[in-house]
Amino acid sequence: MQASNRTINIALAVITAIAILGMFSGSNEPIIDFLKGTKAEGILYSLHTGNEIIFSLSGGFLVSLFLWFLVVKLPASRKRKILKNNLAKQYQHFREDTVAILLCASGSYNYELQQRLCDYQEFKRYFNENNKSEWYAVLNGLQGNKGHLNDLLVEIELLANEIHYILNNIDIDDDKVHSFLKNLSTHLYRLKNTSVYTDENVRPLGNFVWEIFAQWSLIDGQRKEDIVQKMIDQI
Repeated sequence: MQASNRTINIALAVITAIAILGMFSGSNEPIIDFLKGTKAEGILYSLHTGNEIIFSLSGGFLVSLFLWFLVVKLPASRKRKILKNNLAKQYQHFREDTVAILLCASGSYNYELQQRLCDYQEFKRYFNENNKSEWYAVLNGLQGNKGHLNDLLVEIELLANEIHYILNNIDIDDDKVHSFLKNLSTHLYRLKNTSVYTDENVRPLGNFVWEIFAQWSLIDGQRKEDIVQKMIDQI
């Protein structure tokens, strides 16, 4: 899809250039005053035909292109930017609020620690200490306190809704980005709608959180960048 859009953009640029030449070629006045005496003067004179049909067609295309840009392209670009920024903000809120929920579940919340653990290296370091005792405290806290578990599921639902809205309201040109967001939305939906969270069923939820916040993948290993943020940036 991205390659297709690139081809369309190139084709539009070529046709626009031809239309501009057609305007000069078909015009009764082939040379604009400020071009007289320049290198372009000889080229334009050689192309000049004085054909009104060519002039009209070229002018019509350029006017249509201008109107399309104002009515379609510009609003679509603005909408894309707004929705992209909204998703980025929602994802940041998701990260901050989820870390707060994890710390509350383990009984070790404080604001400074919450902000520090939004960094993946600090997150891994903190929850890997003492044979992951803090991480197991999180899982036990989620299992033992339905309030914390529900709070986490709400954060997941909010992020899933924002991604779903993006997918339904803008055209994502990059197939890789579209596929990633679609798969993430599906995964979030499944996590949110698991009917019963037993000790074993809390673990998939914990695994998802660990993969996002520690930037760890069973397939790729340790990531140096936040894959979700990277995909948002490429929308």
